Amino acid sequence: MVSPQSRHAPNRIGPAGAERISAGAYGLLVAASTLIGLGRSSAGTIIIVVMITNLVYFATHVFAYSIGDTEIGWTHVRHHLRVSAPMISAAFVPLLTVLALLALGFDTGIATLIGMITATVLLAVVAVGGLRLRGIRGWPLVLVAAGTVLVAGVLILAKFLVLH
Repeated sequence: MVSPQSRHAPNRIGPAGAERISAGAYGLLVAASTLIGLGRSSAGTIIIVVMITNLVYFATHVFAYSIGDTEIGWTHVRHHLRVSAPMISAAFVPLLTVLALLALGFDTGIATLIGMITATVLLAVVAVGGLRLRGIRGWPLVLVAAGTVLVAGVLILAKFLVLH
């Protein structure tokens, strides 16, 4: 049996690192959600819609955090731009997965479905990895992984309901 003390490892991540992990998770959710309705779109449309959607969410995220910050000034806006940047970069792997599959001749619907699955697998990796860096061990990790699988299932179900 695991003792309460051994469940928690030392916290190895600071506040900015935690914000970057959160932003990456958010970017993956936005990318996966955006791919839901793009199963009949061209590669160019998929690129534009995923990137613009993530850029809009990034801009609104930075805006909301900047106006909600207790400190005012460009230093703090730059901080929010920097720690929120993973929202944009997180969309690249699912998007590149879709584009690679399209280049290999896969159907757009299958390619976007696999892109969504890629995003949710990465979301689980980011979420569980983030918790581990914060010192969390045991059941909370299992619950986060299971919750991510649930989110993936809901997204995939939504995709089928939207397209059929």
